Parts: sequence; structure tokens; C-alpha cells
Amino acid sequence: MSKRLGDVQVLNDIHLEVGQGECIVLVGRNGSGKSTLLRVLAGMLLPDSGSLRKPSHGRIMYALDGLPRLPFTSREYLWEMGRIRGIRPEILRQRIGELSELLFVGTALEQNLPQLSKGTLQKVNLIQALLPGPDGVLLLDEPLSGLDVPAQEAIVTLLRQWKQEGSQIVTACHEPLLIDRLADQVIVLQKGTVLRRWSQEDLLQAGEPAVSIQSVMEGKEQSSVIDALLVEQPGIITCHRSMVRQDDDREVWNWKVSRSSADRIIGMILAAGGSIVSVQPEESRLNMEGLMEGWHPKKVMGREAAENLSSISRAGGDLQ
Repeated sequence: MSKRLGDVQVLNDIHLEVGQGECIVLVGRNGSGKSTLLRVLAGMLLPDSGSLRKPSHGRIMYALDGLPRLPFTSREYLWEMGRIRGIRPEILRQRIGELSELLFVGTALEQNLPQLSKGTLQKVNLIQALLPGPDGVLLLDEPLSGLDVPAQEAIVTLLRQWKQEGSQIVTACHEPLLIDRLADQVIVLQKGTVLRRWSQEDLLQAGEPAVSIQSVMEGKEQSSVIDALLVEQPGIITCHRSMVRQDDDREVWNWKVSRSSADRIIGMILAAGGSIVSVQPEESRLNMEGLMEGWHPKKVMGREAAENLSSISRAGGDLQ
């Protein structure tokens, strides 16, 4: 399908198919057509040519890029949105409570929308889209924008569950987190056309994100146990003692492990008598600047090259 807005061809010959339990991530610079495509999928805009085939089951749920600051409290707004969708009062009350707790909304439920911070307003925006539950198509426009890290993790975890239950998800994003955790396919839009399509196999070539772990071991005997366990242990990228406390015989260890191995490695540390000080996810190995320009996900650039690419793109230059 294609779509014009005024004299501008915003979308040109777009083909998109989303299967059950599939997540498609749209990436592209501002003005590439991501939001317009989501509005067409949501039924808010009609295509000028082509056709749109909607699923016969479930509903279409949509979280737009930025919720208007309407004259309601958060609870009033969510209640009205749920009633418009025909959700029974007892179920609606339960879902508002569960989703508000999941996203740490707290007392903001009773505050007026114009008084909310950008991040809290985005949480309310996401909750209204999630109210119907995991049955249908979920359209999200920059869902992680403005969210704190715990809320981002909560949303990604919930969306993974919905995928497993058969939900179809199309989301636009600038963050690699959604791609790393959810994407079955990435579609790169540029000036309203599909520049590239990357499959999950392509994305995996970028490399699995790593997790940093800091642990403390009490006594040299426990450290010796760790040394023995770590011989050729799969999933460990690096491991070293960052500091030795001679005064109380404590050793601090820093680890970098693959994300899929993190739980297993933490279990090994605990089983050896160690304690966990911190667990921090590292930056994705995906390079979003290169991805938006159509580069293969496995292509890695240094920071200087990425900044140069961003400068060239903002200046309207060409890549050779």
C-alpha cells in the first residue's frame, strides 16, 4: 500500500505481513514513515492505494507516540478507554491495578494527566493500549521513550509473554533493547520506502548482548573453587579480580558473561559461597546508526565512525 499526506509521498509500496506470535520492529530516522505506517495499520488513516487485511480474531491496540494531556486523572482516562473498548467493569478494574503496579505508576493514578512527567504519561499511554489483554494486534510507537529502566524491563518482559500467547506486535523504536529481546524481523524505512528487511538470523549475527556481574568471595578457599569451576566454562567472556582486600580476606570479582548464561553463572557463584553485588546489562552490540542506514546488523562501528555517520546523515550527505 501507499499513502500521501498533502503533496508528500509518505509511504510508497509498503508490503508488511505479521504472523501470530511475531514481532516486527520498524526503524528509521524521523520522517521515514514509521508513525504513518502504524496509523494506517491502526485504521486511523486510509491508504491511497493497496489493501489492508486485518486479522479475523482479536483486537487492534495502539499506543501512539505521545499521549495528549487531556483533562482527566490517569485513572479516569484509563477507565473511560476500557469502557469504550467494552471491557467489563470488574475485569477493567483488575487490569488497571495490575498494569499500574507492573509499571510502578503508584499515586500518579490519581493525578491529572497535564501534571504528569513525560515518563509517567508514557506509562499511562502504554497501559491504555494493554488493557484488552494479549489477544490481537499491538501497535506501539516508540514505547520505551521516556521510561525508566525498571519500567522498560517490565514492558519488554510482558511483551515477550504476549508473543508466546500469540499476540502480533508491530513497534517503531530507536532503542536496541526491543530488537535484542523481541524482534523476529526488522524493517528499515527510509523516505517512506522499505530500505532493508533483516530476519532474526541476521540479527543474531550482531552477537548476543553481555551482562556485567560483580561478586564478592570470602576467603581464598572459595576463590579457588571459582577458579576450578571457570575452566573453559561456556558463556563467560571475561572474568578477573578487580581488587583484593587483604585486611578481611575478601576478593571482588568482575565478570562479563553472555545474557543467556547469566542465570547459570550467578548460580555457580552463589553455590561456591560467593555473594552478588550487582548485575548490569551492557549496551547492545547492535549499532542503531548503521542499522538505520541499511547496514547489516553484524557490522560494528567504533564510536567515532558512528558519530561521523550521524553527522553525515544530519547534513544530508551520501554514504559510499
